[in-house]
Amino acid sequence: MQTEKVFKIAHVGLRLFFFISIAIISHALLTEYQSVRWLYLLFPVLLTAAYLATNLNIKKYSAILSLVVLFAGCLIEPWELDAIEESFLMLPLCYIILFPGSLWPIAVGFLLVASYLIDLPPEEFSEFFEDAVEVVFITIFATVMTYFQQIAKVQSYRYKKASLTDHLTKVPNRKSFFARLKLVEKEEPKEGEEYAVIQIGLDSLKGVNDNLGYGYGDELLKNFAQHIKSVVAQDGEVYRLGGDELVILIPCRDTDLYPLTRIIEDLEGDYDSVCHIHSTSHSLRYCGGVALLKDAHHNVKVWGKNADAAVAKAKHHRDGKIYWYDDELMDATIRLHQVEVELEFALERAQFYLEYQPKLDVNSGALVGAEALIRWRHPDLGVVPPNDFIAIAEKTAQIIPIGRWVLQQAIQEAAIWYQRGNNVVVSVNVSSVQFCHDDIYPYIEQTLKQFALPAQYLQLEITETVLMEKHSKVAEVCAKLRQMGVSVAIDDFGVEYSSLNYLKQLPIDVLKIDKSFIDDCVENKTDHMIVRTIIQMGQNLGKTVIAEGVETEQQLAILHQEQCHHFQGYLFSKPLPASEFRVLLPHT
Repeated sequence: MQTEKVFKIAHVGLRLFFFISIAIISHALLTEYQSVRWLYLLFPVLLTAAYLATNLNIKKYSAILSLVVLFAGCLIEPWELDAIEESFLMLPLCYIILFPGSLWPIAVGFLLVASYLIDLPPEEFSEFFEDAVEVVFITIFATVMTYFQQIAKVQSYRYKKASLTDHLTKVPNRKSFFARLKLVEKEEPKEGEEYAVIQIGLDSLKGVNDNLGYGYGDELLKNFAQHIKSVVAQDGEVYRLGGDELVILIPCRDTDLYPLTRIIEDLEGDYDSVCHIHSTSHSLRYCGGVALLKDAHHNVKVWGKNADAAVAKAKHHRDGKIYWYDDELMDATIRLHQVEVELEFALERAQFYLEYQPKLDVNSGALVGAEALIRWRHPDLGVVPPNDFIAIAEKTAQIIPIGRWVLQQAIQEAAIWYQRGNNVVVSVNVSSVQFCHDDIYPYIEQTLKQFALPAQYLQLEITETVLMEKHSKVAEVCAKLRQMGVSVAIDDFGVEYSSLNYLKQLPIDVLKIDKSFIDDCVENKTDHMIVRTIIQMGQNLGKTVIAEGVETEQQLAILHQEQCHHFQGYLFSKPLPASEFRVLLPHT
């Protein structure tokens, strides 16, 4: 901001110097040379026209004509050295302002020196020589300095442009986009004027990178960006937010959304179009969401969240349509914002509590364990489901203190069961953020010692996604925990990767069959076979197998038939508060 002010002041100063110089030179010419006064009147007019001209050719011709006028007058009535020597020092400097970094000022300086020689008396040659040296030196020095200043200015512009341009796709980058949003935010809302954003993400870029290499992925992304630019044309601006995401900023009017609707129609029409990269073909599939600035009440941050919500809806459907941010999404966004704000204080205000869902032996029906499940009761929002706040907690890293609280509460409760003679294992779900950004191993070790709970009565549940994406870190921590005696379970087994290779390599003890397979295992033979395969595989690998989401006797019968070890679900009990769960224990 300070630099901009300095440049503005310097620009005003140069402008004043230019016009003052013209005035001084013109005054000297008009007062000293009356016979050609009519000709010299054209000099300030032409030089002013050259300064104000935006067309380069007009600027050049006006500057040349001003010199023609000047030196034509000199030929008609030669200049006297004393009359003009001081004022004419400014003439080359005027041409430096007109054509900075060029040879124009030096040429003008030498022409000026040459013009003095017309009818120069021999006795004034010594004075002429001093003046000529002065003019030439000042002109060359100022021209060279201006030349390097212009080089620095061009280089600075290039650096600035590079910092605002994505090096891969050559479209403006994230920094440029947010700079543009600041300008939009500063604008006074005018009646009828509107802005829209279309946030759009390319599908399957990760798969292309993994299978064909990052070179192919980069080419696909470049083709994608160029395709979007061609669709948008002159109706908007395309930016790359990062990764596989682009955003389109579209100025329009609330009474005429044609530019926006035209772009949306073209994007939907081009969905699944073929892109050729080297010797392979790829389908351009993407998810997009639209949000209007007026729906965010001119709040840029809310506007961005609205676009995120629309994109999330598009990713859920994945049908090639560009989804609008609407009233339904508005309600969801408002609630999501409330959840995000209130989550920050939920722990310190003691709004969290745990419920425990029993795990039973399939054969004997004996209670063998419990899964600790976090719940959030908010005075205004009511009971907030975990699916509504866990992802937010992971994104904001609040999952670390929340996760520690869950571990501490679960271990403390399990210690009470153990002290009463119950050999019941408590299992706790652990996030990838806890594994990667928290010292989970020493915390668990310390908490087990604090409540005197043997490690074999604690089980950690992690998802397949966590194992595959954070393989080395998770495997290292899990191995140390198992050495301590803590068991590790794979939650929702069969939904994601289900790689046999990681079953062999990773330190895990328990497989939990996902509820989606249990739901239809009675009616659907395929699901039945999947359940059978997981159970047999777990048995052959020496793993304990647990079925979750068991709700009917028929489902339990199949699990008994296939010799599954344990189960949990509403058939026996829903998740219970700690006080109600204790009633189920053999030794209460």
